[in-house]
Amino acid sequence: METTVNETFLAKRAKYARWGTLLGLGALFAGLLTAGQQQLLLSYALLLVGLLAASVGSYMANRYVREPRADQRIAEALDSLDKRYVLYSYYLPSEQVLFSHQGFTVLEIRNQEGLVIYADGRWSHKAGWRKIMNLFGEPSLGKPDQDLEREMGWVREWVDTFDPEQEIPVNGIIVFTNPKVTLDIQGLDTPYASLDELAAVIKAGLDSRPPLSTRKRREIRSMLDDMVTRA
Repeated sequence: METTVNETFLAKRAKYARWGTLLGLGALFAGLLTAGQQQLLLSYALLLVGLLAASVGSYMANRYVREPRADQRIAEALDSLDKRYVLYSYYLPSEQVLFSHQGFTVLEIRNQEGLVIYADGRWSHKAGWRKIMNLFGEPSLGKPDQDLEREMGWVREWVDTFDPEQEIPVNGIIVFTNPKVTLDIQGLDTPYASLDELAAVIKAGLDSRPPLSTRKRREIRSMLDDMVTRA
């Protein structure tokens, strides 16, 4: 498998992470100083700004700076796939998209540690004290199936802008990238996999439609490579 990573995108997010953290710490410090001077309204405002800025900086750092990043973990997990597969990270409408003879596969990433449960149409995450980390910018579980469907819709709209005449398959899978995750998922219609299972699920195929022809795959790949060069 080949990989291509938008380093410019990552560099900008790293800068946002640094500035968010610095702004947050500065505002928190200023809030504490003004509290000591009995300027309570200003102090509360500064503390709120500091908390929000620090949370944004921490979120950016967790998602785009701290290694291994999502793209690195996915690339390692799919290393056994052949050259028909190309992972585009941070270039397309969804951050992690695999292109192959199967079309476009959106990878909806979740990096939660602990027990992840899906039952009766509801998601829950049992992580004990680590739930507190959501207050400091660590992404929450949310509703990955709904998020995946939304991002697949963005990719479909984008595909239609350059090839509206042919229906190019767009499918997706929820990927749990944390090696310390335990999955208890029942009755979920959306494809999902841990990192260890991902390559096998991708090879088996996520779509019943016929694969792209070699000519069509190469045509789209050339367009994608041009897009990467211009980015």
